[in-house]
Amino acid sequence: MRILDPPPIALLEQLDPFQGVHPEELKKISNLMQRQSYEPGETLIKEGTVATQFFVLIKGQLDVVKSIEGDEFEVLNFIEHSGELFGEMALVEDKVRSAGIVAREESEVLVVEKEGFLELVNHFPQFTLEVARSISNYLRRTDSTLIGTLEAKNRELSSTIEELQETRQALVQNERLSIIGRMASTILHDLKNPMTTIAGFAQLIGLKEMPYEEVVKYTKVISQQVMQFNTLAQELLAFARGSSELKLEVMEFPKCIQDTLMNVQFNLVQQKMNLVTDLQCKVRVNLDPNRFHRVVENLANNAIEAMEEGGVLKVFSKVQDDRLILSIKDDGHGMAPEVVEKVFDEFFTHKKHSGTGLGLAIVKSIVSDHEGSISVDSVVDQGTTFTINLPVIQD
Repeated sequence: MRILDPPPIALLEQLDPFQGVHPEELKKISNLMQRQSYEPGETLIKEGTVATQFFVLIKGQLDVVKSIEGDEFEVLNFIEHSGELFGEMALVEDKVRSAGIVAREESEVLVVEKEGFLELVNHFPQFTLEVARSISNYLRRTDSTLIGTLEAKNRELSSTIEELQETRQALVQNERLSIIGRMASTILHDLKNPMTTIAGFAQLIGLKEMPYEEVVKYTKVISQQVMQFNTLAQELLAFARGSSELKLEVMEFPKCIQDTLMNVQFNLVQQKMNLVTDLQCKVRVNLDPNRFHRVVENLANNAIEAMEEGGVLKVFSKVQDDRLILSIKDDGHGMAPEVVEKVFDEFFTHKKHSGTGLGLAIVKSIVSDHEGSISVDSVVDQGTTFTINLPVIQD
C-alpha cells in the first residue's frame, strides 16, 4: 500500500457521492480523507477485524472475499465502479468485518477514519443518502451474486445426482447379473448330486435281474430325485425373491428321513466313505418333506466334500425339552472360527466347495421356516457338526 497526495477538489467532484457539493464543503471533506494505492493481491480490509475506516473507490477493481477452509477463500462480490463506497456497513453496525477486501488489479481508494465518517454523516445529508444507497446497492448485488452461485451449485448438484443415479442403475444391473450368474452356478453344482444318484440307481437296475421289490425301491429313489430337481429350482427362485412356502405334513421321525439317508449312503459309498446312524427316538414333526430332504442332503454333501476316503458321517438324534435335536457330524478337515462365523452367509465358500455358498444360506432359511434353528461346531482337522433344533408335536 502506498499513500498518495491528498485528493484534489476536481477528483472529488467527479465521484458520485460528492457531486453537487459546494467546493468549500469539498475542501473540508478532502481534509478528512487519505488517498491510497494498492497492488494486485494486497489486502485493504481483513475479515474479522474491528471496523475503523470506510473507503471510496477511485479506480481499479476489488474483490469481496470470505474465508472457507484453511488459507482458501471464496469471492462473494466485487467493487469496480468509480465513486463506489465500501466498508461502511461495519462502521454503521459497529461490528467486526464479516468479509475481506482484496485488490484484483492496481487500485486507488479514498480512506476515511471512523471519526471523519461520522462527521460526514452528521454534516452532509447528501453523503448520508449516498451511504444508504450504497448499502442498498451492495445488498442487492450480493443477493444477486449469491442467487447466481446457488443456481450454479444447484445445477452442479442436479448433474451429480443424475450421474449417481446412472451409476446406481449400472451397479444394480451388474449386481443382478452377478447374482444370476452365481445362482446359475449354484443350480449346476447342486443338480450334480441328484443326477449322480439317478445315474447310479439306473445302472443298478440295468445290471442284472433283481426282485420286483428292489426295482420298486430304486425307481422310487429315482422319482424322488427328479422331484428334487423341481424343488431345487423353486427353492432358488423363492430364495431370490426372499420368500418361501412350506407344504407341511405331520410326519413320523425318523421314518421321514430314511429315504434321504439311503441317498446319502449311496453317495458316501461312491466316495468310499461310511454312514453311521443313531435315530432311536420316535416323535412326530411338522415337515415339508421335499425341503427338509434338501436340508439333510445338503449338509451330508458338504460333509462328503470335507472328508477324505474312509471318512465317517454320523447322523444321530435326541429329544430334549419338547424339541427334536438332529445332528450331522463328519470327521473332515473342519473350519477355523472366522470361517464358522460366516458359514451361513450368502455366497460364502470355503475350501473344496465349488459352489457359490448359497447352499448353507438356503439350509438356514428352510430350518427357520420350520420354526427351528441350526448351529455349527467345528474344530480344524477334527471335523464339523451341524445341529438342527425343531419343535415336536405334543400328544
